[in-house]
Formats: sequence, C-alpha cells, structure tokens
Amino acid sequence: MDRRTDVGSAPGDAALSCTVESEYPVAVIHIVGRLDPTGLPELQTCLHCCLAAEPEAVVLEVADLTVTADECATAFVSLSCEAMTWPGSPVVFACAPPALVAAVRRRGKEIASYPSVDAARDRVASGGSRYRLREALPASPVAAPAARRLLGRACRSWSVQELLEPAELVATELVANAVRHAGSRVVLTVSLRQGDLQISVGDDSPALPRQRTASPADEHGRGLFMVDALCKDWGMTCVGNGKVVWARVSAGFT
Repeated sequence: MDRRTDVGSAPGDAALSCTVESEYPVAVIHIVGRLDPTGLPELQTCLHCCLAAEPEAVVLEVADLTVTADECATAFVSLSCEAMTWPGSPVVFACAPPALVAAVRRRGKEIASYPSVDAARDRVASGGSRYRLREALPASPVAAPAARRLLGRACRSWSVQELLEPAELVATELVANAVRHAGSRVVLTVSLRQGDLQISVGDDSPALPRQRTASPADEHGRGLFMVDALCKDWGMTCVGNGKVVWARVSAGFT
C-alpha cells in the first residue's frame, strides 16, 4: 500500500509555482506551493525548458513545496530519469524534507539532497562548461555548413577527431530537418559527456520528426534512419512551444 504523507511547508493549497533562477551551468528551479496531478505539467514544462540549455545539473529547491509523498515521489523519479536520458543532467534537491527524500527512495531512486541551493550548486558543478559549445543558426542553407564548422572546432578542441565524420553527418541531417520543417531559427548545442559527443538541435516547431519509408523517387525521408544507424542513442523532447532533437555519437558505437 502506498504511503500518503504531506511533506513541506507551503501554506494551505497554494497553486504550484516554478521559478527559474538560472539555467547554466547549473539550473536552479524554485518550486513553491502544492504539487498535485494538476501541477505536474507546469513542473515538467519548466524542467524541459531548463534542460534545453544542457546544464551540468539541475537543482530543485523545494523548501516551500507541499506534496502528497507518493504522487510527488513518482513525479520526481520520472523527471530525474528524463533529465538523465537527455541531456544527461543529474537532478538534486535543495532543502528537501527527509520524508520527500525517503518517498523517492521507496520508488527505487536516490536523489541527493543538500541543505541549501549554494551547497547543491557547489557540489554538482563539474566544470563541464569547457566541453559545451552553442550557436544560433539561421533558417537558411548556410545553417548546415555552420553546424559542421562548429563540430570541427569542438572535436579538435576536445581531442575527439575520430567522432567528427559521423557527427557531421548527423548534425547536417538534424539541422537541415529543422530548417526545412520548422522554418525558424535553429539552436545547435554540442557537448562532450562521458566520452560521447552529444548533438542537440532546437527549433520553434512542436511537430516531431518521424522515421518513414521513402520511395526511390523521394529526395528526402531517409535521414533519420542514417541517424539511427550512426548514433549510440537519439531522441526528442518537447521544450516550450518547440522541441529539441538530440543524438549521441560514440567511438565505441561507430
């Protein structure tokens, strides 16, 4: 039987409010009010928007959050798993009541908790900003060549030149797709995480790409199959009114 325990100190039934203090290098989100099923979409949307910056870690400050422990635990476990899948950012608590940490643990997940935001930030900051490059690209044919130049600079700087060729193919496809279908400014982020080169392409269109079987006469439609073949992992995440499509290129995989 699930245990249901109110934890936190938010007054009454105040509506959930999420405030982003910073997004990079460590994202900090202050969560205030009562977390129930109606507030989960706001929490998820806020986290996704922070993840678009690919922070080293995400700190959730929950001193003034009131939750029902079983609902809360499930939500935080899911959000933590999402953040680790992409972009690979660990989620930690600041000022979390012990009951909340215990409720999360009962769901089989350990989320570290620190006594303050500063303590959490100091502990999780890893210096990973040395291995992250980001550039806004125009919605035009020059976007793909600009993406390849950024990748070349990244691979040379980080001494992973062996990943450059497959990474260029993947980035060209993802950027070209974004320009073709979204028609908006594209944001390319390249980072090195645990030896994998991570390529993320964000745009302002909510339409998600999908793999489809192209006929011999089609000029397009095969690109995502190539991405799937070249990458260790890839996927997509809705962010605000748009999305991010991401892929990981690994020396062990290619």
